[in-house]
Amino acid sequence: MPYRAGRCRLGVILTERRIKYIDFAKKINMAPSQLNDYINGQKPTMSLNTAMTIASALSVPIEQLYEWEYIPPSQRKRQKKE
Repeated sequence: MPYRAGRCRLGVILTERRIKYIDFAKKINMAPSQLNDYINGQKPTMSLNTAMTIASALSVPIEQLYEWEYIPPSQRKRQKKE
């Protein structure tokens, strides 16, 4: 079943744990501005490497970093084979 990443939940997770994003960015050696872009939706998705680093540092499954939207068959785009 195809899914697509929806809204990033990183800000919610950090807020629930009372972690400041600037402190967390230092912990994972990432620019605070980059982390802030994910939290505020300026960058809609992060790379798999970044997501895994963040999930690991927070001890959460990687799937919890986003809200996931199911794509019904009628909305899927098929790739043409050449």
